Amino acid sequence: MSRLEEERKPFHIKILDRIRASKLLKIIVLLAPASIFLAIFFFSPFIIALMYSFNMFKQVVYTYVFVPRISLEYYIRLLDFPGIFVTMQRSFYYAIVTVILTLLLSYPAAYYIGFKLDPKYKSTAVLLFIIPFWVNFLLRTYSMKFVLHDEGLVNTLLMTLGLIKEPIRFLGTDLAVIIVMAYDYMFLMFLPLYGVLEKLDKELLEAAATLGASPYKTFLKVTLPLSSPGIIAGSLLVFIPAVGEFIIPMLVGGVNTTTLGTLIYSFFITVRGEAGWGIGSAAGLIYIIFIMVLSYLYIKLVGAEVQFG
Repeated sequence: MSRLEEERKPFHIKILDRIRASKLLKIIVLLAPASIFLAIFFFSPFIIALMYSFNMFKQVVYTYVFVPRISLEYYIRLLDFPGIFVTMQRSFYYAIVTVILTLLLSYPAAYYIGFKLDPKYKSTAVLLFIIPFWVNFLLRTYSMKFVLHDEGLVNTLLMTLGLIKEPIRFLGTDLAVIIVMAYDYMFLMFLPLYGVLEKLDKELLEAAATLGASPYKTFLKVTLPLSSPGIIAGSLLVFIPAVGEFIIPMLVGGVNTTTLGTLIYSFFITVRGEAGWGIGSAAGLIYIIFIMVLSYLYIKLVGAEVQFG
């Protein structure tokens, strides 16, 4: 191409040619949109929360002024907060029980659809399983509140069958929180389990049966170990939001079902001044660090399973 033709090119064509010719510019152009988005909506709030947790802002009348200092005051006040360790223990209890319950409910369904169901019906079965979870999270939680009400579906059914004489009080209890959390997060366990089980090599099961292994032993020695990446992935996907959940305990729980999430919410909303934001930010940072550690362990564990197993 002659120099004259090069000069006659439109400006945007020249820019595109320059980008195509430079590997560095290609990387910048591809990463720029996501980087800008993350910088504005993730890293900026994270840095502001970090600064609040280290007491780097001082309230002057109706504004906050930056103060170049690092203080652990809010972390100490958080750890001295009455019942903080009980609240954290309760959050972990809810999350662990939710993981176990969703696993027990999702594994049989994923196993049946992945192994036993006719292939032409698999997509329909998966679709029918996850359709309820297309409904808004808040609406699903509210619906469960009516289901578990003293005069709701569960109590009405149990009384109609003659199994109970008086309504069982679900709302405001640990049981209600766990039931609703298991319902709301079950699809997060089901999808990775189904993805692993559906792709499992069926010839391995046939080989185990040929060698004389019973169905029970085949499941324990072959199916369960090979499905461990799905179990680990599903457990992490359920555990991370469950341990920080605050909407479900607020809607179906009570004063005795306070979690780390509701505590962070109350610090930001009900405690006025920089103290509320500072202590809430400190609690949020502790939660984020914990999630980052879990994510790292997940990458190490699941990555090893995928690579070597």
